[in-house]
Amino acid sequence: MKRTSQFLSALTAIACLTSTTATAQDTTRERTRPKVDAGKLDAKTQGANIRVSQLMGYNIQNSQGESVGEIKDVVINSRTGKVEYAAVTYGGFLGVGNKLFAVPFAAFKVQVDPDEAGDDDVDSDDYVLVLNVTQQQLEGQQGFDEDNWPNMADRQWAADLDKRYGVKRNMDAKDRLMKNNRERNLNQ
Repeated sequence: MKRTSQFLSALTAIACLTSTTATAQDTTRERTRPKVDAGKLDAKTQGANIRVSQLMGYNIQNSQGESVGEIKDVVINSRTGKVEYAAVTYGGFLGVGNKLFAVPFAAFKVQVDPDEAGDDDVDSDDYVLVLNVTQQQLEGQQGFDEDNWPNMADRQWAADLDKRYGVKRNMDAKDRLMKNNRERNLNQ
């Protein structure tokens, strides 16, 4: 009986330690992942929440306040529930026509509209969605049309896109394990 009690106590301690460590790792991962505080763009929701209907057609500006395009669609990771990409049309900006381009959602920033910066009473209408995009970032990027989307599950495609837009994502444990297994298999 005493052994069983000791075993259960040890098992409980390990479970608590594991749970605490996993929670700390999740918290750290969330802190280091780029955040887009798009919740400020929606007066009807609270905190960091935003309705997708508010993002659809939303005008995107660069940091100089110039319109560079708009959001045409939003891609959500069905496993995590997080917005991964926005399908953006740049219109005639930088001569790219009306094709769609996938942009990692983490590349966007939300800031107070420069025209409203001195105003003490800032509300959701005073925020803008900013994407600093240059011709260099767009060079070589394959646009797509409504009927021919890229394979967004392709990890190499996603890594190339993140690099293009300067997005640094942390790999979760599953991704690290898969990467390590691939590398191990290549070295055998």
